[in-house]
Amino acid sequence: MSGPVVKICGIRTAETARLAWQAGADFLGLVFAPSPRQVDEKGARTIVRSVPGRYIGVFRDITRLESLAEIADQVGLFGVQCHGRCPEGWTGWAKEQGMMAIATDITVVGADVWLLDGPRSGSGIAWEWALPHQGGPYWISGGLRPENVRRVVDHLKPSGVDVSTGVERDYQKDPELIAQFIKEAKACPQ
Repeated sequence: MSGPVVKICGIRTAETARLAWQAGADFLGLVFAPSPRQVDEKGARTIVRSVPGRYIGVFRDITRLESLAEIADQVGLFGVQCHGRCPEGWTGWAKEQGMMAIATDITVVGADVWLLDGPRSGSGIAWEWALPHQGGPYWISGGLRPENVRRVVDHLKPSGVDVSTGVERDYQKDPELIAQFIKEAKACPQ
C-alpha cells in the first residue's frame, strides 16, 4: 500500500494496539489529556511493552517540560503531540531525545509534522479541510471516517491522516472500521 501515513489515536488496550498494527497503522496515539480515551502512565506503559511500535503521546495544556519528559521516558514514546499550551522549547527537547514532535499550532517552530485538526480535537467533528499556504509536512485530522478519508487524501495530499472517533462504535475502537480506514487512506497514491 502507498498513501499517507496513518495514526490511530485514542488507543486504550494492548488488544486494540495489536489489531491496529496488524491492519497497517503507522503510528498509534496514547492520550494523556483529559478525554474519554485517556490512559494513565501505567496503562500506556503496559500497552507499549506488550505490543511494541511507534506510539505518540498526546498532551494538552502541559506547562512543564519536566512533566512531558517524565511521561515520555516512563512510557517509552516514539513521539509527542502537543495541543493548547505547551512548554517552551518542547520541539527542540523532543528532537534532542530522538523523538518526533507533532504540533497542532502552525506557528510552532521546529515541529516534524503539523497536525491540522477540527474545532475540538478528539470530538470527531468535521471541518473545512484545507492546507495552509506555507510548506511543511501536514497531517489532517478531525471528522475523518472510512467513508470520507479517501476524498480528503485525494484532494489535499497530506503526508498523514489521524483518526480516533471515526473508527469507533460506542466509544470503543472497532477493528473493522480501523482496517477499512487504513485501506481507504492508503489506497490514494502519494
